[in-house]
Amino acid sequence: MINQITGKIILKSPTECTIEAGGIGYQVFIPVTTFDRLPDIGNPVTVFTYLHVREDAMQLFGFFTKQDKELFRKLITISGVGPKLAQTVMSGLSYDELIRAIRQGNVMQLNKIAGVGRKTAERLVVELRDKLAEIALAEEQTGIRTSDTVQAEALLALTTLGYSRNASENALRSASAELNDENVSLEQLIKAALRRLGK
Repeated sequence: MINQITGKIILKSPTECTIEAGGIGYQVFIPVTTFDRLPDIGNPVTVFTYLHVREDAMQLFGFFTKQDKELFRKLITISGVGPKLAQTVMSGLSYDELIRAIRQGNVMQLNKIAGVGRKTAERLVVELRDKLAEIALAEEQTGIRTSDTVQAEALLALTTLGYSRNASENALRSASAELNDENVSLEQLIKAALRRLGK
């Protein structure tokens, strides 16, 4: 199993990218939400991957965060939802929007995603709502804030301050590389990002 790839981006589009690692170019299928967060071509990147094996092909799906990958894995457990449809679902809504829609049973919002019929939207709610609620409850009970959670909170803070999402993500990516610490605090990360945003 290929769990993640770290290398250099040599090609990218909204639905796939090619990452060169160890002299090999890996074709990785991605949701649009991951494409939006990829660095420019030629820059280093790490994506968390899921290898889907069929009789006639092997396909590698990649995600910017571990949470995105785990959500993808949960989506493909639903009857009628294969990897390509899961990729489409995650392209139609952000991670937070998708989680919220499923928890709240918002079938109408899910149904608006291209390729997702009403029955599929209903299955997503019925089969995933309890699982997602359990994950949220476990996080609340442990009080653990993962590095991805800190990143998400920092992004929300920066966009609330008026910075664009794209500029905020670039600043956070640079700040994280500089701090190079998985246990960095939210305050440290925001301050470092603000320095890059000129404030």
